[in-house]
Amino acid sequence: MSTARSLLGLQETDQQLAMRRRSYRQIVEELESEGGIPELKSALERARIRELELKLEAARNESEAATLRDRVKQLEERLYSGAITNVRELTAIETEHNTARRELARVDEAIAPSKLAAEEADQVHDRLKTDLAEKEQVWAVRRKELLKERSRIGSEYKKIGAERESATEGISPLDLEVYNALLPRMNGVAVVKVDRGVCLGCRVRLPIGEISRMQNAVGLVNCSSCGRILLTE
Repeated sequence: MSTARSLLGLQETDQQLAMRRRSYRQIVEELESEGGIPELKSALERARIRELELKLEAARNESEAATLRDRVKQLEERLYSGAITNVRELTAIETEHNTARRELARVDEAIAPSKLAAEEADQVHDRLKTDLAEKEQVWAVRRKELLKERSRIGSEYKKIGAERESATEGISPLDLEVYNALLPRMNGVAVVKVDRGVCLGCRVRLPIGEISRMQNAVGLVNCSSCGRILLTE
């Protein structure tokens, strides 16, 4: 049982190492995410492009409307000047005039919605710029905290790792191999105690013969149910 007890102590050390590895990975992942700033920058750039597109569309509508108004005015001046006496020419100008007026009405109708869409896009862009500035300030503080925490955990990990090396010196390579194989399969719990005949790993009551064998065994004894290394007081 002395080997099982030594392995139990080693397991506690390994659990501390595993906990710090998880914490370290979480910190690294958060550092790599940069607090969501890259995603927000991408959203801001998309909003900027969208704003420019909508402003361009609004300006294009106004420009087109101005051109059409001039064209309608020119056509009306020709129609009502009395200078055109040819019926065919007069009909052609009337047709062009009606077409220009319809097109002007269509463009005029599109101006207000296009301006509104551009204004809304401008508001979205401004809001994202504000959000980005605030998030960058928060992230600057958070990043310093994470770097400090990463350094602390890294130092602790090295220290505990050195302690683990010392803890394995008195354990035979074969027993250590059994333990190392069990540890990941059993979710970090390879060695468990036996309490009043019950394996605390799987909560199954052990046969009396197995308890006697465990008490008299020189080497390691595994639970016949879950396979973990057993330790009895």
